[in-house]
Parts: sequence; structure tokens; C-alpha cells
Amino acid sequence: MAPLLTEEESAIDPYAVLGLDVDATAKDIQKAYRKKSLLYHPDKNPAPEAIAIFRQVSLAVGILKDQNKKSYLDTRLEDDRKKKARYAEMDKKRKKMVDDLVEREEQAKKARVEQQHRRRQEADEEAIKDAGKRMLEEAQKKAMAAAAATVAPSPAPTTSTEKAASNGESGPDITPESLTLILILPSTSTVSQPQLLKSLTTSYGAVNHLILPDPLPSTPAILTEGTKKKKSKSRKAVVEFAKGNWGGCYSCCRDVEDGNVGKLGVEGAKVKWAVGEVPSWVAWAETQLPSRRKPSDATATSFSFPFSSPSSAATPPSFTSAPVFSSSTSMADLLASHAKERLSKDDVRRRREEAESMTLSRMRMMEREKLEAEIRRQEEED
Repeated sequence: MAPLLTEEESAIDPYAVLGLDVDATAKDIQKAYRKKSLLYHPDKNPAPEAIAIFRQVSLAVGILKDQNKKSYLDTRLEDDRKKKARYAEMDKKRKKMVDDLVEREEQAKKARVEQQHRRRQEADEEAIKDAGKRMLEEAQKKAMAAAAATVAPSPAPTTSTEKAASNGESGPDITPESLTLILILPSTSTVSQPQLLKSLTTSYGAVNHLILPDPLPSTPAILTEGTKKKKSKSRKAVVEFAKGNWGGCYSCCRDVEDGNVGKLGVEGAKVKWAVGEVPSWVAWAETQLPSRRKPSDATATSFSFPFSSPSSAATPPSFTSAPVFSSSTSMADLLASHAKERLSKDDVRRRREEAESMTLSRMRMMEREKLEAEIRRQEEED
């Protein structure tokens, strides 16, 4: 069966040529033809362009006056209109699918960064806990050994010097772990390790070691419906005062407990002993205070102990009976040992994160391929 429209007729849109709507009547068609004839009829306008336009006008009128051709044309135009509408809708869906995919990838990236920061903070806190735990275990072992050594009764003192020693004038055994404090800083604190170290050494004397994790960078939290915002964790600083600087250690602990944190420059700070309890030398130190205070200080409301300056970190305080120090594992040794273990754990964690990253990359690639296949399928159906 021969096609209803010739190739020349199929190449034009009669309604567009005559400037009519699809619901135009025969009267409208005739009126449009007369108007175009006045402009482009060869007798009125002999220009080549006008002749070509008048040819299209004649073809358009012939198509619209033939009911079969007009019905065929109307059906084809309606199909074209629906196809364009489907393509426009498909473009919206395609854009939404791509936008959703990009948003999921961004959320996964943010979650991965937050997880890395959280793991780093947990590792720092674990280092502090392990070091404190080992120091406590070592202190307990030494206390048990000292208790076992003093089970045998000692002879009664006969000289005045021995009596004075028995009255507690000789200093107790002060170990590095008993000179270690844990400062608990608010989560909103932005003080850095160098700043805190400067405040400590200026106000309380020499410090052997200071460990303070860097504050986490502020990242936008990704909250979903039904989830609650997690409370930020506080920051913990481990401070080991220098050998002989028990006065500075005691003063720092008392100031923070009493809320006098102006010297540290950290509001809302709290303090606790790394060994888990108040060391025995604190009671001895309090007995030394009355005999060392000047008469003009009798009405003072705060305690003041001498402590060593940064330039004389190894010089003990000038008391009649200086504390006796024993060789023991310091915080630096414990943290060095923990650092080796942490390197091994970090290597395992790094490999696991690389495997997770590769898996996520493959999943995103598969999702993109699935999206492209879905788009091609929809285009083929249309």
C-alpha cells in the first residue's frame, strides 16, 4: 500500500506552515491560505524564496483538505507530542536517579571521614587508658611488695632522729606514675598541647610528659529520621610532672578540683589521678605544709607548694627530708610500648579500610552500570 503522504509532504508541518492550531476548521484553513497567497504568490512576489514558501503553503492546504491525509497527520503529530512528553519525563527521572546516586556517594564519603576521625580518637583514648592501667598495676605490685617487706616488726627507735623518722618526717616513695594526673577537658575545648604545656610549666613547674589528642575537626553530622545526635566526647590530657615536682602536681590537682582553672585557661576542666586513687604521698605532703608556711601566709586560703621550674626540672624541692624516688616505668616508656602495638593495629585497620574502599567502589560501579542499563532500556521501549 502506497503511503498517504509523499516524501515532500512528510517533510513539512502543515499547521506550522499556515500558522494554525490542530483544531482549525476548513474556514480557518481557507482564510490562512488567502493571507499567505497575498504575500508569497508568484504573481505578487516573484522572489525565489517566496516561490518556495508558496509551494509549501499549497502542499499544506492540500493535506489539510484531504480528510485521510489530515487524520494520518493528526495521529502522527499526536504520537510525536506524546513521545516528546515521555522523553521530558525520562530526562527528569534520569536526572533524579543520577542526583540520588551522587548524594549517596557524598554521604558515604562523609561517613567514612567521620569514621576515620572517630577511630583515631578512640585509639588515642585507648593509649591513655592502657598507660594508666599499666601504671596502676605496677603501683599495686610495688605496694604489695612493700607491704610484704614490712611484715617483720622493726626495732623501736632509740635516737631522736629515728623517732622523728617514725613520726613521718622522712618522705614517702614517690614514683613517676603517682606524679601523673589525667585532666578531663570539655569537648568544646580547642586548647592545643603546646598551649597547655606552657600553662602547666608556667604555673606549676616542670613537666616530664604531656599527652593531649588534637581536637576533632567539625564535620557536618548526617542525621536521618529517627536518629539522635551523638554527644561529643571529652578530651583527656595525661600530665606527668617532673621528678621532685610533687608540689606542682599537688597544687595543680587542688586548683582544678576547686575550680581555679584560670592558670590553665580551660574552663570546666576536671582532674583525677592516673593510678586510680589518691597517692600516699599526698597525705605526707599536707603534713609538710604547716611547718613550711610563712607567718604572713597564715590567713591564706589556698595551698602553695614549691615546685621546680622548667630550667631546673631535675632539682628536688628544698625540704629537710626530700622524697625518695625509685626507678620505675615512666609514662613515656609505656606509651612507646603502646605505640608499637598501635602501629601493628593501624596496619591491620588500614588493610581493612582499603578492602572496604575497593568493595564500595565496585558497588558504585555496578550501580552506575545498572542505572545506564535502565536508561537504555527505557529509551529502547520508546
